[in-house]
Formats: sequence, structure tokens, C-alpha cells
Amino acid sequence: MAQRITPEEARTWFAEHMERRPDYGFGNAILNLMLYPRNPFNIKPQRELKPRFLFGVAWIGVAITLLVFFNFGIGRF
Repeated sequence: MAQRITPEEARTWFAEHMERRPDYGFGNAILNLMLYPRNPFNIKPQRELKPRFLFGVAWIGVAITLLVFFNFGIGRF
């Protein structure tokens, strides 16, 4: 009969497995949206930001600025 494992043992095993695999994970997925992928043959250079990400951040900043400007009485003439 197969040995039963507890949920705590499964979580511990999964956490250890994910720590050994730095290429997986939610944080790495977010970084991959913002930065160009790593070069597996040359790991020393710093990853650069994607222009698409910078463009999106700029537009979000403009939208928030306009929202604050027109909705909080600063832009009333």
C-alpha cells in the first residue's frame, strides 16, 4: 500500500522543489513581463527593460495624473 502524505509534507516538498528551480515562480513571471529574457550563455549583464513595458507605465502615469487633475478640483477653471 502506498504511503500517505499530509498536506504539510506536500507543501514542504513543493516549496523545496520551487527553491531549487529559480526559473519558475510568480516573481520571475512578473520580471519576464518587464525585462528582456536572460541569456543562458552570458548571465553577467543586467537585463534591460522592454520598451512595451515603459510605454505602458507612461500611459498609466498619464491616466492617473489626468484622473487626479480633473477629479480633485485642481483643474477647475
